[in-house]
Amino acid sequence: MHEALVASLNQVRMKSNGKSIQIVNEMPEEIMAKTLFGDSIRLQQVIADFLLVCINFTPNGGLLSLAACLSKDNIGKSIHLAHLDLRISHVGGGVPEALLNQMFGSDEDATDEGLSLLISRKLLKLMNGDVQYLREAAR
Repeated sequence: MHEALVASLNQVRMKSNGKSIQIVNEMPEEIMAKTLFGDSIRLQQVIADFLLVCINFTPNGGLLSLAACLSKDNIGKSIHLAHLDLRISHVGGGVPEALLNQMFGSDEDATDEGLSLLISRKLLKLMNGDVQYLREAAR
């Protein structure tokens, strides 16, 4: 998990630095240290894609944070199925509704950014995952 996350963060570092956005990793060390078997390159691609979109819609000087929780189901004595819940939070107005519609496949005129999100969502579905987008009201 650590390698996929560090590689994803490195992919977006220039963009976040250019906007003076601080990225805070709030993932517990026990999750970061876990060895997960799967398509780590695709996981890295998906994480980087979602991070980049969040950075694009975070105001200059803003904050973006990553948090996660991990649960496991036993399949056998030594085999577990891992469920990773990764949350990316950022300040600002949020991702525009039109882009979210493209990610969820309800808009046929997808932009490059929307198509990238749609592909990332489909990759997650191939890994038995999915995406949710929750918008919180400003406090």
